[in-house]
Amino acid sequence: MNWQEACADVLRGNQITSKGFRYTRPAPHVYEQQWLWDSCFHAVVYRWFDPEMAWDELASVVHAQVQTGADTGMIPHMTYWQGGGTVLWREDTHSDITQPPLIATAAHLVHAKAPDTERLRGLYAPLCAYHDWFARRRDPDQDGLVMLLHPWESGWDASPRWDVPMGLNKPTNEASKAARHALVKTLHAHDMDAVRLQALDVFAVEPSDFNAIRAADLEALADIAALLGEDSTRWREEAQRVQQAVREKLVRADGVCDLMGADETPLVSPSAAQFVLLFGGCVTQAQAEQLVLRLQSADFWTRYPVSTVASTHPDFDPSSYWRGNVWLSVNWLIWRGLKRYGYDSMAQELAARTAELVERHGFHEYFNAVTGEGYGPALQSWTTLILDMLNEGQ
Repeated sequence: MNWQEACADVLRGNQITSKGFRYTRPAPHVYEQQWLWDSCFHAVVYRWFDPEMAWDELASVVHAQVQTGADTGMIPHMTYWQGGGTVLWREDTHSDITQPPLIATAAHLVHAKAPDTERLRGLYAPLCAYHDWFARRRDPDQDGLVMLLHPWESGWDASPRWDVPMGLNKPTNEASKAARHALVKTLHAHDMDAVRLQALDVFAVEPSDFNAIRAADLEALADIAALLGEDSTRWREEAQRVQQAVREKLVRADGVCDLMGADETPLVSPSAAQFVLLFGGCVTQAQAEQLVLRLQSADFWTRYPVSTVASTHPDFDPSSYWRGNVWLSVNWLIWRGLKRYGYDSMAQELAARTAELVERHGFHEYFNAVTGEGYGPALQSWTTLILDMLNEGQ
């Protein structure tokens, strides 16, 4: 397969121009809006064949940044370029929650491939404001770990990881979805205030993978600052603070946990989220070795790795949304983490196995970890991440 041609066809077929901006919808008909971390992934792929579109993708995401009120600086997880947001949210043009912060990471990768100091500088102040918002609004105890108020913020919408904090027990897909929609109303009733919401018996979680992604993004922001002649020390130190907090509070002898509520109750659910700590540089080399051994086990290194839920988990269901599937977004994060810690041969194998999956079953949203069957839209934009995995492996 000509991977660059195939991936370019998918992305260009999903491009939208609106109000002078260009972005890439995740998939036709099903996901017509712009999603935050999706667009970061799209920019990473575009850098290989259309860097101008990569920069435009990031500029359109930042354009939706909140400019007033308590959540000034937040970059929403969804932008409604044609309106319609009030079906769920308080604003017609954007959502009230965020998603994993990968914008600085994407911008740094795009700049490395297609240097554009002017475009990079245009993103710098908004990215600083975004990470300031995390520290101000989502870290009530100031321990360096930010809190999520909704499963949608994690990107892992219906993962078994969230059953307990959502008050669910072996939910059907319909029940899980209904609970997520109901939670939005609760967030609005409490003005999206993390302190108030943390005191309630509702979703308030400090996730390991989200914080690891933020650590990597802070590192990238420090690198961007240095490229622009700005002081990078603050962002470098903040990244290290997050990494240390993850190591000290979330990495345990028996695995990796998330924390729930004001009392930080540990949530242990065997998932692929633990391997994203490699991406964020949040573990020692010895801890990385243990994670890689776990990754290589049959629990996660399924016929088509990486299963997002351990195959031995009682709720493992590789045909059900986020209950044991393969997602290119997660594979890409793990792949980069493996490379970061020097596991190049395993990263190469993961890229090869992922390429086999996409070549056999198409550019689906997610896949069965056992059979490879694709689910969701057949032309999902972020599945083009396979191009980055293959190109950087050369």
